[in-house]
Amino acid sequence: LFRSGGAASGSVLVAEWQTQGRGRRGRVWHAAPGAALTFSLLWRFQQGAGALSGLSLAIGVAVLRALARAGVEDAGLKWPNDVIWRGRKLAGMLIEMQGEVTGPSAAVIGLGLNCRLPDSVRERIDQPVVDLAQITGATPDRNRVLAILLEEMSGVLETFAQCGFAPLREEWDRHHVYRGKPVRLTLPDAATIDGVARGVDENGALLLDTSGGVRRVHSGDVSLRGAHAR
Repeated sequence: LFRSGGAASGSVLVAEWQTQGRGRRGRVWHAAPGAALTFSLLWRFQQGAGALSGLSLAIGVAVLRALARAGVEDAGLKWPNDVIWRGRKLAGMLIEMQGEVTGPSAAVIGLGLNCRLPDSVRERIDQPVVDLAQITGATPDRNRVLAILLEEMSGVLETFAQCGFAPLREEWDRHHVYRGKPVRLTLPDAATIDGVARGVDENGALLLDTSGGVRRVHSGDVSLRGAHAR
C-alpha cells in the first residue's frame, strides 16, 4: 500500500504478528501474536529527504510522551532510534524514505513496542529487553496504547514538518540515556570510536567528545553502545 504512492499521509498499517520484522542494520525484530505493538505510519512532506534529518529522534520524543501518558516512567532514548527503560530495550523505530531529494517526499515510520513478550521470544533476542506488562504490572490495552502513540506522533510530525528537529532537541537531550557518559561507536567498516556523548545538534547528529575533539556523527549504519559493552 505505502509503496504504491497512492496512500494518504497519515495512513497506518498495524500487524498483529510480523514474520519478517526488521530493525536497523538488517537486524531481526522478533515478535509473536499479542506480544508487541507493531505498525507503520506513512507521513508525507513537502521537503525533500535531505531536509528530514533528525526525524527518527523526533519520533522518539513522541513515543516517550505517549509512554508517559500510558503510565511508563523512567523511559529514555538511545541515539538514534531506541527507547530504553532502565537499561533494557522497550521499543525501536525504523524509518524508510521515499521521493525526490528536493521534494516532495514521504517517510514510512515503523515502530515496534514490546507489550507482553513470552519467554520463547525473549530467548531469541540478543540484548536485554523489557515490556509494558513488566513495567506497569498489567497487560496493556494495545488499542489504547496505539491511539496515544498515533496522537503524539501526529503532533510531533506536524511540528517537525514546519520547523525540523530543532524545537525538539532539548527535550530529546533530557532523555538521552548516554548523555555525558562514555560510549563506543562502531562504524560500518567495524572501526570503533570511543568518546563521551555530549548530546545532539539541531539536525539530530550525535555530538561525540573524542580525544581529537568533538565529532558530529550522523546515524547511517553506525551502532552506539556504552563504553563498557565490548
